[in-house]
Order: sequence, then structure tokens, then C-alpha cells
Amino acid sequence: MATRATRFAAFHRADRNFYLGFVIAGWLGVLGGFAPPLAGRFAGHADYPAPPVLHIHALAFTTWMVLLAVQVLLVRTGRTAVHRRLGMVSVGLIPIMVLSGFFSEVYSQRFYLMHPPNSQAFFIIPIFDVLAFGALAAAAIANRGAPATHKRLLYLATAMIVGAAWTRVMGRPLGALSGDGYLGMIVNTFTSTNLFLLAVVVFDVVTRGRPHPVLVALVPAIVAGEFAVSWIYHAPGWLPVAHAIAANLPGPPLTG
Repeated sequence: MATRATRFAAFHRADRNFYLGFVIAGWLGVLGGFAPPLAGRFAGHADYPAPPVLHIHALAFTTWMVLLAVQVLLVRTGRTAVHRRLGMVSVGLIPIMVLSGFFSEVYSQRFYLMHPPNSQAFFIIPIFDVLAFGALAAAAIANRGAPATHKRLLYLATAMIVGAAWTRVMGRPLGALSGDGYLGMIVNTFTSTNLFLLAVVVFDVVTRGRPHPVLVALVPAIVAGEFAVSWIYHAPGWLPVAHAIAANLPGPPLTG
């Protein structure tokens, strides 16, 4: 008898539009969340000059989003062989995104440590996002031979970073409603990511009758991680740890 996992349909005619919609929503979040501070930086209004690691991260992040859009379009046009070959670019891109993202944030937190009031408690949020992205993206590469699993892992990985971009758009108005307490932080920081998670679960239920097993396992784990992040953020013992990380890890020296 076939197992439940093997009965899950790898493809559905609605997949192409759903994942294209996800890419469009991701790009809207990136533009809405990062275009204003980028414009401010070019206008000379940034708090500090961008170190090389931040340029690397911005380039890697943009490359990931462009690659994702191209991959979705290749599948839509039936060019799956090119899709598979091009996907190997992400093997080298993932560690670049993780490391550059982490050390960009180290630099940012180092600046704010030296220019109070600082925001070191916030440091746990990008740490969680970048580590979750790296783990999910690496798992997606490891499951390239299982298309249904592969594309959902890529979706979850990308949701972590575009969710963070959307938080730049939605976080402040949500924070005005929810506050910044233990549960309030879940609302103002992770609502955008969780909407993406909910969307893919609902999509699977509508098109397959149930969520894919990888979603059953990982969506609750991601949400549990969010609650852990909020607990750490509000824990008195976290702030000195965050200060120590920002002050002592290797990184580019402050230039402004």
C-alpha cells in the first residue's frame, strides 16, 4: 500500500500561479521594505557608511530574489532542464547570504552599541531569520530529487527573508496596535511571515486536501521558534549576550 507521502500530488495546475504570486508578493515586500532606506542611504541620510559586507549581502539577497523569479518562469514555460541546472547557483549563494546577513547585522548592532540608545535586544530577530533561512534553503537543496518537498522548502526559506522585508512595512502600524510585549512582538514582528506560512498551508489543503508533510513538520517548528525569539528578546539575560556578540565578534571596523 502506498504511503501518505507518496500519494501527495507533486504537481497541480494551480501551482504555477500560486508560486508566481508568492514571488510577486515577495518583490513587493522587498521594494516596500528596503527601497526607502536604500534611497535614504544614497541621499546621505544613513546612520553609518555601508561596509563591504553589507554590499555583499544586498547583492546576494537581490540575486536570490531574481533567481527565484527566473526559476518560477522557467517552470511555467516548461524549461525544467534549465531550471535544474540554474538551481545549482543557489548552492554557493546560500552560505554567502547567511554569513553576509549575519555579519552585516553584527556591524549594525556594533554601531548602535557605540551610539545609544542601542537596540541590541533586536539582534535575536535577524539571527533567527538568517539561521532559519539557511537551514531551510540547505534542506531544499538536499531534496532536489523530491519536487514537492523541494519547492515547499524553498518557499519556507524565502518566506523568512521576504517576511522580514514586509515587517519593515507592516511592523510599525501593527506595533501601534499590539505593543511590544511577549505576544505583541509576535504580532508586530512575525505577522507577515506567518501570513506566508498560512497561505501555503491553505493552498495545499485546497489543491491536495491536506498540507504537505514538510509543512506539517516545519510550520509549527517555525512558529515555536518565533515564540522562543520573543522570550529571548524580553529576557534580561539576553542583552549582555547581545552586547558581547556585537562588541567582540570579528567584523569591519566602524567608520562613522
